[in-house]
Amino acid sequence: MNINVKGSKDNYDIFIKNNLLDNLEDYLDANKNYIIIADDQIPNIYIEKVKKFCINNFIIRFPAGEKSKSIKQYSIIIDKLIDNLVKRDSVIIALGGGVTGDLAGFVASTFYRGIEYIQIPTSLLAQIDSSVGGKVAINSNSVKNAIGSFYPPKKVLIDPTTLTTLPKRHFNNGMAEMIKYGMIYSKDFFEEIKANNVLENIEYYIYKSLRIKKHFVESDEFDRSIRQILNFGHTFGHAYEAYYNYDKYLHGEAISLGMLEIVNEEIKPSLLEILIKYNLPTKDSTSKKVLIKLIKNDKKNTSNYLNLICVDAIGKGYIKKIKISEL
Repeated sequence: MNINVKGSKDNYDIFIKNNLLDNLEDYLDANKNYIIIADDQIPNIYIEKVKKFCINNFIIRFPAGEKSKSIKQYSIIIDKLIDNLVKRDSVIIALGGGVTGDLAGFVASTFYRGIEYIQIPTSLLAQIDSSVGGKVAINSNSVKNAIGSFYPPKKVLIDPTTLTTLPKRHFNNGMAEMIKYGMIYSKDFFEEIKANNVLENIEYYIYKSLRIKKHFVESDEFDRSIRQILNFGHTFGHAYEAYYNYDKYLHGEAISLGMLEIVNEEIKPSLLEILIKYNLPTKDSTSKKVLIKLIKNDKKNTSNYLNLICVDAIGKGYIKKIKISEL
């Protein structure tokens, strides 16, 4: 399954195919110099498969987890690229989950004012969300994704078989973003996810999710209007992540809590049912006043206003502009 995403400067293709990593010669130029960036939890089998088709390769590993999306880790990687004489015609491969894609993509966007990079996402969250759309970023000490840019990949290569080595918790983490797509855009898709075993036909569900992401990205490439609907659940979700210093909740888990904070009470039971199905969190005792203090620093805010993403009916997300004081 292939999807083409159109952008203001370049278009890029997403390829979705089981066992794609065993046939990388169909997607990569063997004559290029590649830098493979991966965290220290990625199974070596995937690194070896990529190395096999990237004869001219250099590997950079970093500690897994959201805390690596930092200025410190960014600087470490940049220094390694310089020390190893990496040039502007090299290509970075982001091999791994959402943290890897965000970090490696931001490195690519800034190293020598920008070099090419390819996304090879191996987690469900990265495959259906963060690898597509061109948002790359690292965190400041207090604000998630505060330092970033819009820098699309040259291509996205998705091999759903990598999900077989993904821990159950991390698979469910990605399901939160898939559920979000149904909530904001398609009631039929939401009901499919709720009724079926997604893993039995995972290629289809990845494809359907990315078709929804493509719609918003192409409609609003630089996130100034309709694309913000993709942030449903993220206002409170990012606050939960920050409050616990990125230790307690994975991104999708925090977004699950964030969706429940905002969703219309009439449809909340349906959302609760599907979150419980995928063992996603539905309760947290953190004070709302504390969370709102963190939300005030969110990068999506203007000086006095917040674009809150609301869902009053499943499949119909919308933007509600409110004063931060109203929250």
